[in-house]
Amino acid sequence: MRPPAYAERLLWTCCLLCAGYCVVLGVQAKGSQRIADRISQNPPTTNLSAGVQTDDDVIGRIEIPALALSAPITADYDGNSLHKGVGHIPGTAVPGGLGTVGLAGHRDSYFRPLRRIAVKMEVRLIDKTGTYHYIVDSTEVVSPDKVQVLDIASRPELTLITCFPFDYVGAAPERFIVHAHLLSASPDRVSAIH
Repeated sequence: MRPPAYAERLLWTCCLLCAGYCVVLGVQAKGSQRIADRISQNPPTTNLSAGVQTDDDVIGRIEIPALALSAPITADYDGNSLHKGVGHIPGTAVPGGLGTVGLAGHRDSYFRPLRRIAVKMEVRLIDKTGTYHYIVDSTEVVSPDKVQVLDIASRPELTLITCFPFDYVGAAPERFIVHAHLLSASPDRVSAIH
């Protein structure tokens, strides 16, 4: 028995809208990644009239070589920013700065590889000033209201935050936290970055 024609058209329309949405997100993510890949070599170009992303959108890149993770760092962690990359949590330190750098990302996109992170892995934060190296100290699972994970420690640190469990369907009830410390406040030279 064939469904009514209007139901079939409605389903096809929904399917096409979902596919279009996925294409838009993919193009947006690729554009952010290109900007992040170039950010250490020279500042991104700004062209608001042409709809090109500005240098305010992408401020750097995070890399975890052991996990093959490379993602843009956006200036905020709102929903739109997290579609483009990993979001910098306002009020936390900047890469290489004193205090704790806070970065948040979705568990089902940019931060999916964090499920395999281990102590002593290297994390690189790259911005216009160079590359900062961090070493993972620990991981923990906490409730979403435990904001103390972003407290300033006795040494410059990096805190990565994503939802947990990684395979949970829907809004995950907990947060997976990665703690790392900064190796040197002096970045690698910008010209040495590829």
